[in-house]
Amino acid sequence: MKRLLVVVLLFCFFQVSARVDVGEIPVDRPGDDLVWQGIYAFYNSEFEKSVTLLTSAREKFPQHPAVHFTWAVSRWLRTQAFVGIEDSYDVLEKSLDEIIPIYEKYAADYPQIPEYRLYLAASKGLMARMYLGKKEWLGVLVEGVKGYRGVLTVHKENPELWDAYMPIGLLNFFSGNMSPFIQFVAGLFGMEGDRDLGLDQLRVAAEKGEYAWIETSQLLVFIYLWMDDDYDEALRVTEMLVRRLPDSIYNQHLYTETLIRLNRLDEAEANLALTYNMAQELPPLSREGWIPTLKYHEALLNFYSGNYDKAMEMITQSIDEFATELDTPLGFGYVLRGQIHDLRGERRQAVADYRAALMLDNYSSAMDKARACLRFPYSE
Repeated sequence: MKRLLVVVLLFCFFQVSARVDVGEIPVDRPGDDLVWQGIYAFYNSEFEKSVTLLTSAREKFPQHPAVHFTWAVSRWLRTQAFVGIEDSYDVLEKSLDEIIPIYEKYAADYPQIPEYRLYLAASKGLMARMYLGKKEWLGVLVEGVKGYRGVLTVHKENPELWDAYMPIGLLNFFSGNMSPFIQFVAGLFGMEGDRDLGLDQLRVAAEKGEYAWIETSQLLVFIYLWMDDDYDEALRVTEMLVRRLPDSIYNQHLYTETLIRLNRLDEAEANLALTYNMAQELPPLSREGWIPTLKYHEALLNFYSGNYDKAMEMITQSIDEFATELDTPLGFGYVLRGQIHDLRGERRQAVADYRAALMLDNYSSAMDKARACLRFPYSE
């Protein structure tokens, strides 16, 4: 059951950051232009501007399907950036208490518009994320499953609502990575537990989704880069992301690591410098969260360049300072430091780092690398 809860947590984690397509601005709905402006600001870490724009959009265009959900997310992340994580959950809870009744009313009044039910389900997934932050596990499970089932119902009734493929594909992919027993239990909740099917569904959302393609593209890079070690596919998607949204520090961060893994070190060094500069423009709390990840990239770059002393210095700083919820870079950081210890003949310290990585149990390929290096010392 613990691993099933992990699958639901993944749904909650990615649902809260379900963002809106910021490519070509559509003109199909009243208020689209203003909503897109708020989303551009959101992606560029201009949190105050984003909240202001989306608040205005809510007042002027309250029937826009995406506006209430994205407003709630922008308020939550603004509080994280300027006040702190703990306070942000109170803001999130208040926002959800306000928007869920709105979506319930619109879903009842306009059953012919499936987007209202989709965003109602996504808001319940966001409620589960709030419970996750407060460590109220029953609430996480109950609201997370409600959210998923709501999305699944909308998807079955509207198979060409491409945005719904994102959360469905996400859970099918991750539950498909788990044991047959967990796949069976997940099936009781409506999940198919098929990794390949989930990946195909994510690709559909990335290629065809109106609102979810950016988030799904980032999720695909997460899979390619940190689970499957498919760096060519990661490059294909990250090049698109940084071309379409160059001011997103998250996209640039994905691109930097992809370049390092492909041994394109000069380009990676330039992009890392760019990302450091972007971090300096963030609010203090956001900047503090990003710097350890960028130090991990600096360590990885030096490791690939053969500068192991500098790599050791930077990865130790990264590990010591790491304080964000998504711990994927931390797992790879422990593995990297263990590998440097092995190259120095410091096997005991290397084993301690590999075991520290495994303690995270975060489903990244760092876990496989740590297990392999526990069996046999790393060598060039």
